[in-house]
Amino acid sequence: MLLIVALIGMEKGYGQNDSLTNVRSITLEEALKLGIENNRQIKIANTDVAIANENVSQSKMAKLPVIGLNMNYNYIGNPKVYEGFYEKSITVDYFDYQASANILASMPVYTGNLINNRISKQELISQLQEAAVKMTEAEIKLAIVQQYFTLEKLYRQIEVTKQNIINTNLRIKQLKSRVANGQNLKSDLLRTELQQSRFEVSVFEDTNNIKLVSNYLDILIGIPTDTILKPEMAETMIPMEERDIKQCLAEAYENRYEIKQSELNVKVSESNLSITRSGFLPNVYAGAMLNTQYPAQWPDYPNLLSFWTAGLTLNWDISSFYNLKHQVSGDKLDIDRSKTILDVTKDQIDKEVKTVFVKYVESQKNISTYKKDVELSESNYRIVKSRYDNDFALISDMVDAELQLNGAKISLINANLDLIIQYYTLQYAMGKL
Repeated sequence: MLLIVALIGMEKGYGQNDSLTNVRSITLEEALKLGIENNRQIKIANTDVAIANENVSQSKMAKLPVIGLNMNYNYIGNPKVYEGFYEKSITVDYFDYQASANILASMPVYTGNLINNRISKQELISQLQEAAVKMTEAEIKLAIVQQYFTLEKLYRQIEVTKQNIINTNLRIKQLKSRVANGQNLKSDLLRTELQQSRFEVSVFEDTNNIKLVSNYLDILIGIPTDTILKPEMAETMIPMEERDIKQCLAEAYENRYEIKQSELNVKVSESNLSITRSGFLPNVYAGAMLNTQYPAQWPDYPNLLSFWTAGLTLNWDISSFYNLKHQVSGDKLDIDRSKTILDVTKDQIDKEVKTVFVKYVESQKNISTYKKDVELSESNYRIVKSRYDNDFALISDMVDAELQLNGAKISLINANLDLIIQYYTLQYAMGKL
């Protein structure tokens, strides 16, 4: 009895807090569009692409000549010439200052293809970042779809439950009159009020869940986080098309950016090996210099000295060959590792596609079962209600029939929306979202 009284008291509190304000209707297409435009994770991924492209441009600069300007000026004070080890000094007449300037230019002629290999590696890294953007976009789209239809579930559950509350309120009014006339027991009235309290609790919990899911969806699509969203969707959105598992796997292998990213990682590892092997080859640079110096040399050449030079420079670090040998072995192992990761990625995608495919087919078949459950529950409810109205059934029978019908309707709603979620999840698994 205390529990029943407490639940009846809680009903008023729940009824006061199940309203939703600042509700914004939104279609799935609009939510996806806002997500692509505003999601912060996607913005970060796009920034990484821009950085990678800048690194490509920077690596190409290594092919261009390097030009430098060097200048210096020195003041010369108190010049002396010492005899012996600082035993006797003679002050000499020397210039008070010394200055020089030169312009240097250098350009790589041959680097063992090192520069081209580094450029190729940076281009591969840029492609990796672009693949990461596509992967992030697909993940965000799937998250938006899941939260969007979770919201729709909650709204429809509230709609069904509120209709049951209206029916229960009418029955409570009838029961109060019947209890007063001695036609029903007080316990029948309390049982019905307890059922109503449970419905109120369900509405209250679903309302709070709507706020939480809306908050997460707001973050995903980049709108104010206090906006309560309400999906706008048509029944025609429910997909019933048949799928073939082989076709799904073939499209997944072709479209999934995880596979493309793993393939690019293999190429990056191969590029690292090419860069390492470039260390076995010499580097040749062409250089030129224009030099001016004053004084040229005291006391023989007290005037301005100017000259230019042009030539080639050869650098060959032969001592590093031993270390490079081990680095080459490490790069080869890294290539093998990248190829193994590619195989693991394909296995994971194979498992993911097959799992989602089974769930999608299962969701399609469940709908017909849940429709049949609703039909049977409605038929049972009408029979029990007729018997109850004619005093041939107990209130407990009515409560059970109504709970069964409510559960069947909610299960059908969830089954339809689960099918839509599984459809989009399969699209994601196939790399088509």
